[in-house]
Amino acid sequence: MRISAINTYNVKSSQNNIYNSKNKNNNIKNNAPSFSGHGANPIITNERGDVSCYILGEDLAPYFRDYNVNIKKDSVDKISQYLANNVQMYTEKFDKNRTFEKTENKYNTKFYIADPNEKITDKIRDEYGYIVYDNEPPFPTIEQLKDKYTSRKAVPHDYFVDLTNYITYQQRVISADENSLEYPDDDYTAEQGDMYSSRINKAQQKIIYAQSLFNMMYKTGQEFIYKDELVNRLADLKAKYNSADFKLENIAFEKYLNDECIPRKEKTYESFASQASPANYMTRLSLLQSIEMYKKRSEEYQKEYDMYANIKAHGPEMIAQTEGELNHVLDKMSKNFEEIENFYRLHRIEDIEKL
Repeated sequence: MRISAINTYNVKSSQNNIYNSKNKNNNIKNNAPSFSGHGANPIITNERGDVSCYILGEDLAPYFRDYNVNIKKDSVDKISQYLANNVQMYTEKFDKNRTFEKTENKYNTKFYIADPNEKITDKIRDEYGYIVYDNEPPFPTIEQLKDKYTSRKAVPHDYFVDLTNYITYQQRVISADENSLEYPDDDYTAEQGDMYSSRINKAQQKIIYAQSLFNMMYKTGQEFIYKDELVNRLADLKAKYNSADFKLENIAFEKYLNDECIPRKEKTYESFASQASPANYMTRLSLLQSIEMYKKRSEEYQKEYDMYANIKAHGPEMIAQTEGELNHVLDKMSKNFEEIENFYRLHRIEDIEKL
């Protein structure tokens, strides 16, 4: 669950030096690499002309298996709608921290992937079909983490992923603003330099804040998984214990019907086998496969019956043992949560936002 070590970011040079350097050399923008968002084409066409869609590295084709688009035959209107459907699916299934803005270019399918805090010009909107904004991911609230640590329900949401996404977003903010400082454009001002430096500092503080919380939560990482397993196991045990009598009766009846078929199938097979010939080969093969299927199903019925019989006989003890283990894990997690509560009480993300 550990994430990579965090890079320490420093402003590469003071804004005054950059500003003065720019005044001495008006061609700096032409000599330096341009750092901004980038274009992408999500529509992929194979050699047969079949269209698929890749959005920010995710293959959306499995979600549209019944939607076959052929760029040679279908209109641009249909392909445009296909892309719109893919964008909606991506937002639902993958990344809710990206915002897709459709421009007025109805049939344009190209993406412009904006950097954090990037201002989108009219020129960019004229050249692309979608503007994809990089938004700051939400930071876990203390109420959410309290539920994760103390709830007797399963809480499968992975806040480690949320914190990792939050940290990598701040790293992108720092990278973008450092490049804006190092390679200013012709409209650069000292005030802009102050803004970039301030944003870099704020992003650095957010990284430290998120990494600190990540490290504290990591101490409980395995318990998060185990607690949810115990919660689900306990619910399963209770449900099976309550339905054991019905299940045992039903399984016994189904197994009886299944097993009654086996000797009849075997007798039929022996009859054909005694007169084996190429003409009845497929019939004999089918009968053997059928007999094997019934025997395998009989074993599965027996295993299920034994499982319910064991739960009926020992269910109360099994439930009590699982509840005891769940209480033990929750007690340990609750103690760990005290450190999280103190962290949120002493260090507030709102204070970093005010920097």
